[in-house]
Amino acid sequence: MISQYLSHLKDLSKSDKFGRLAIELAVIIIIKLALLWLLWSLYFSHPIAKDARQLAVTRMLLNQTNE
Repeated sequence: MISQYLSHLKDLSKSDKFGRLAIELAVIIIIKLALLWLLWSLYFSHPIAKDARQLAVTRMLLNQTNE
């Protein structure tokens, strides 16, 4: 899929219909996808253990009643 996309970008650059704009947009999209993947892997890909989840919920509920 990536090779098809890269060949499509090469075809666009040769035809000069879209030229520089298409390449710039493709680079921006690739960078955004890489950053989204990085954020996902850092924050969302590792689920919290059940014990830690239960402690967090209990702590939140107890703090609400104290206010």
